[in-house]
Amino acid sequence: MANWTQNHDLVYAFVCVSFLADGEVDESEKEAMRGNVKVMLPEVSDDMYNAMEAEVIDKFIDLGDEATRMNQYGTSLESLKGMFSSDDDRFKVIKNLAYIARADDFIHDNEMAMIEQAVSILDMKDKVSLVKTESTLFVDLKN
Repeated sequence: MANWTQNHDLVYAFVCVSFLADGEVDESEKEAMRGNVKVMLPEVSDDMYNAMEAEVIDKFIDLGDEATRMNQYGTSLESLKGMFSSDDDRFKVIKNLAYIARADDFIHDNEMAMIEQAVSILDMKDKVSLVKTESTLFVDLKN
C-alpha cells in the first residue's frame, strides 16, 4: 500500500489483537481501538482514523490467511518499536493492546500470545509484567 504509515501499523496491531485472536471484532473492541488510537495519536481526526481503519482492514483482508496476517503483525510491531522509542510509550502500546483484548471481558489464549509477542518485539520483557485471569489482563511496569 503506497500510503502505509506507522500510524497504520498501530491500527493494524490493534485490529490483529481484536480479530485474529477469536475471529471476530465486537463493538466494545471497535470502540477500544478507536479510543486507544486517539490516546496514542491525538493528532488523528475521526475522518483520518476512519480512512486509516478502512485501509488497514482492506490490507488485512488482502493478506488472505492467518500466517501472512501474523507476519504483518510482527512487521507492524517492529515499525512501532521505531515510532515509540521510550519505555513509557512502548508500555502504553502494550497496555492498549491488553485493553483491546479485554474489551469483551474474555482473554483468549491467542490474544495473550499476541500481547506476549508485542512485549518481546518492543524489548519490554524485563520491564513489563503480565497477569492474566479469565476476564482480564493486568499489565504493569516491573520495579
